[in-house]
Amino acid sequence: MQHIQEEVNKIETQILHEQKRETAKNLLIEGKKIGIEKLPYSYSAVKRFIDSETMNVHYNKHYKGYVDKLNTLLSKRKGDHELEKIIRNISKYPKAIRDNAGGAFNHALFWNMLSPNPQRIGKELLLKIKKDFGTYEKFKKQFEEIAKQRFGSGWVWLVLTNKGTLKIMSTPNQDNPLMNVIEGGGYPLLGLDLWEHAYYLKYKNKRDEYIKNFWTVVNWDFVEGLYLLKTETKLLETKELESILMESKSEACSRSEIEVFRNLFNYNSIARSLYRTTIDQVLRSMFADNYHTKKEGGNLPGVFDLEKPGHSVINYLNTNYSAACIMARDLNRVITKTLGQKPLNFATTDTETQIEEMKRMCDYIEKYQTRIFDTNSQTFHSLMNTLKEKGNIGNRREKTAAVRLQESLPNAKIIQTAGGGKVIDAVKKIDMEIVIEGVKKTAQVKGFDEILERNDELMITKTGEVAKYNVDWMVFVKGRKVVVFENKSKIVDGNYVFNKKSLLYDLK
Repeated sequence: MQHIQEEVNKIETQILHEQKRETAKNLLIEGKKIGIEKLPYSYSAVKRFIDSETMNVHYNKHYKGYVDKLNTLLSKRKGDHELEKIIRNISKYPKAIRDNAGGAFNHALFWNMLSPNPQRIGKELLLKIKKDFGTYEKFKKQFEEIAKQRFGSGWVWLVLTNKGTLKIMSTPNQDNPLMNVIEGGGYPLLGLDLWEHAYYLKYKNKRDEYIKNFWTVVNWDFVEGLYLLKTETKLLETKELESILMESKSEACSRSEIEVFRNLFNYNSIARSLYRTTIDQVLRSMFADNYHTKKEGGNLPGVFDLEKPGHSVINYLNTNYSAACIMARDLNRVITKTLGQKPLNFATTDTETQIEEMKRMCDYIEKYQTRIFDTNSQTFHSLMNTLKEKGNIGNRREKTAAVRLQESLPNAKIIQTAGGGKVIDAVKKIDMEIVIEGVKKTAQVKGFDEILERNDELMITKTGEVAKYNVDWMVFVKGRKVVVFENKSKIVDGNYVFNKKSLLYDLK
């Protein structure tokens, strides 16, 4: 009998979790429509917290006013408008839209965070709160303290961060932690309106009492539903994505097609900058839940915990010309077949034409970003696999360079510094440090195709990105062959050229 009861309890718990997730999911779907969120109870239903007159004015005057003003402002702008998408990309909009979109989104959540019936906090969320705050009482105390510290109008929030931890924070006016202008934000699970219009008719200047009474009406089922939806779904999607990427193969461009983009990125800095800026903005928008804005653990800001824990390969999309080629190829299918327009074409030496084509490409990337970066799309899989393959090739190349140099310099200390979005690699462009008799040499490691002799000079062809690096050595790898030059190069026709006297090691 005990075994049967345990099974019944397990099934009931699973059903309850599903109900919580479904409630939260439906609210989020509705939240994407810029309509009026229906009040899920009567004006007097939560009178132990707020009186019916305040609730009536708050809902019908303030909340509906935000929605009406927002729709008026958006009617003057082109395109489809989803409330959550606007919130996530609020930096693109003027202050009036920021204020009213925040007011609409915050209140749509707030109504559902209140319950006429007293509720106990759910087991899963309680365990998480105890883990991140120590005890439930410490969590409540910190929430109340931060709420009291808010001077003037604003909100206090319980937030699920990009790292999967809970934190309490406050935002001014109608800002929301999900907005891409909020430093250290995250996904809001619980929020309390601290504007005077939310409490003044009942509490007058006793805002501390209003904050304390909030706990009597918290809809913990809804809050835990949001938490389960954001954590369990994210975990499932990560596992599925990693599995798909392991099983699928990349549809790469041909060598000649890739060469067009290699030349474009190496010769046309304006076109390259346009592409990089657009990709950075789109990735921050599309993967907002996974985007870290601060440098942490020696890593640059970027997308984390996407296909695997840690720094994602998607961050290299902004500089990888092989992936840019795939992007252009797949966009051309839509441009020519669906839109009936001429395809993107970068096979020209005219820099102005290249810049105009890149502007077109960036416009299309922004227009179709939800399709390109849908984790189920073939384009996304091709991009991810290409970036993963190129990253693996780079890692093998750097390991080869380290092994061959260690063989030739047995007393030297070889330190690999590349990979994982580290600042020393991504910004300083240092792939390796070689310490010889206490003297440290920094190095950039690249692949190459051929070494061509030109009188007293050596030209290294097809090395990928060609740029001036502030390192001591330039290391080129092809198979087991490793060639090391003192970094005194010049760039000719998109290739590195060294004086033969700069050659330090030729390891065949």
